[in-house]
Amino acid sequence: MKSLRRKILLFGLTAMMSVSLVACGSKEESTGETYTAGTYTAGTYTATAKGNNGDVTVEVTFDSDTIKSIEIKEHGETPGISDAPIAKIPESIIANQSLKIDAITGATNTSNAILNAVADAVNQAGGDVEALKNAEVADNEAAGEAVVKEADVIVVGAGGAGLAAAVSAAEEGASVIVIEKNAYIGGNTVRTGGGYASCDPEAISIHEMTDGQMAEIEGLIARETDNEVVKSWQKKVAEDIEAYKAEGKTQVYDSLEYMSLQYFFRFSQAADPELLYDLVSKSKPTKEWLGELGFDWTDSPSLLLGDTWPRWFSSVSAHGGNLFVSVFTDEIEEKNYNVEIIKEVRASELLTADGKVVGVKGTASDGTEYTLNANKGVVLATGGFSANKEMLIEYSDGRWADVSKLQTDNDPAMVGDGIKMALEIGADVVDMGHLQLVPTCDPKTGDAYPFIGTGTNLYVNKEGKRFVNELSDRDTLSNAALAQTDGIFYMVCDKNNAGIGEDGITYGGQNIQDLLDADIVVRADTLEELAELIGVDSATFVETIEKFNEAVKTGVDPEFNRASFGGDFINPDGNPGIFEAPFYAGARTPSAHITKGGLKVNTSAEVIGTDGNAIPGLCAAGEVTGGRTVAGLLEAMTSGRTAGKTIMGK
Repeated sequence: MKSLRRKILLFGLTAMMSVSLVACGSKEESTGETYTAGTYTAGTYTATAKGNNGDVTVEVTFDSDTIKSIEIKEHGETPGISDAPIAKIPESIIANQSLKIDAITGATNTSNAILNAVADAVNQAGGDVEALKNAEVADNEAAGEAVVKEADVIVVGAGGAGLAAAVSAAEEGASVIVIEKNAYIGGNTVRTGGGYASCDPEAISIHEMTDGQMAEIEGLIARETDNEVVKSWQKKVAEDIEAYKAEGKTQVYDSLEYMSLQYFFRFSQAADPELLYDLVSKSKPTKEWLGELGFDWTDSPSLLLGDTWPRWFSSVSAHGGNLFVSVFTDEIEEKNYNVEIIKEVRASELLTADGKVVGVKGTASDGTEYTLNANKGVVLATGGFSANKEMLIEYSDGRWADVSKLQTDNDPAMVGDGIKMALEIGADVVDMGHLQLVPTCDPKTGDAYPFIGTGTNLYVNKEGKRFVNELSDRDTLSNAALAQTDGIFYMVCDKNNAGIGEDGITYGGQNIQDLLDADIVVRADTLEELAELIGVDSATFVETIEKFNEAVKTGVDPEFNRASFGGDFINPDGNPGIFEAPFYAGARTPSAHITKGGLKVNTSAEVIGTDGNAIPGLCAAGEVTGGRTVAGLLEAMTSGRTAGKTIMGK
């Protein structure tokens, strides 16, 4: 297996980054009057401000007239996403001697944290913060001369699906240009927990089958359906289970048919069975492909939020989605593939000739126009539209009462660009109203991070009571959560399943002390104290914990029929019981997560037109597509790999 020496560092800057530029102390205000930066008390000042995941600490050095240097001394921001603001915001402040700096798209909270911390330092140095906030920024981003480039394949979107497509095409000898409208690459992939579902019967067999899991299998076999393909899955699973019982097996069962059957019913029976089965059948081969590229998989699968089956794999070296991105960028570098990644260019139009897609037009953040010509074709990997309220409202199928009120944990750049461009050239869409919520998000920001524990831990409402089977599908969990007082609940965990490393860093990459200081998480040495901190009745809360712990011990859940209490990503060898202090809790609420509808595609990732035929030269991968109902890393990696091969005629 290839070395992973650069995997962690690729998307994270060092904790100390210094920017030191000499700039003049005068700027023109919008009124046309001359603004003088003012007199500072020369010296170096330290300040902090709240970022996305906790404090961002800066050290700012002044002489009597100017801000001389800004160092980011410490932060817990998400690697990859935070790189651009950490690099660019201090540089812009110094170059312009201004705090009127635009936030970096997709990293607003980190950008604002740096600006606020520097403002605090300015105040400490005796400067005029309000004047600096009004100091105009020089127009250093005037549009350049129009750019025209050519490659075999143009990929729109540098998230996991787009990069998988780029590397897959490059393996077939393609030259590739990838454009990304964000200032960073990774898209939603870097925002994930890093879980990849794979149908691997041998790997999953390390787990013992519970009575609840067997009951789930038998229930799915008996479910009514008019779909003949799904009926064939039921028949095959029934035959397998009959043989399983006859042979006296005890391990958890899985198969392509069962995983497809489970996902078909779990996701509202909305999937195209052919697309769903194709996705499931590609899950293990794609996982093996990623392993060949250097991804260091865990040997044993585990549970993940929204699934009752322990078929989820991740990296052994780090959590989160960053490594799914760096494995591709490393491969591009090490194989010297002809792949160019251009950031801050937003695609706006698909170019066609004689009915075939032959390129893309776009615009850079500075206004420079780009024309990118494709010899073989274009792959759209632009993500969904969870961050576009207008589209959510337009396509809402009534599944959720008022989508306009939902926050999102999605990348804010996911506003449906690829879908809109494809619709303009006659593409068809499918299941556009199918919006999935994720139930375990921050009530203040809507983000999945920061958090404590994991989504398969215990949930209690504001009355201190458990209210749902925590292994239910995400729609069921979200509906149950929204039905609670204020739509809020608490994830509860203990010392052993809180996901906190010996260094105090959580599974999500945050410092636990930062989360405690920000009141995102509370900690207590007794259950009674924890109940007081979250404002619930102590007696009710303790009784809830005792019942849950008994279910964990016995594996029998009379209240909510939870099928399994085995380990998950955070605690793969343990359980979700609340047994050992310190105890933790954090408030959670649902957010818009994945738009499961999108462009209609076939199993080759070709985009289908409204005439029912594949549009020549156009493939799509990841959340921009619809029809499978299963999104996330599984869809991104498998469909991206397929799209890269298809566009090259393989």
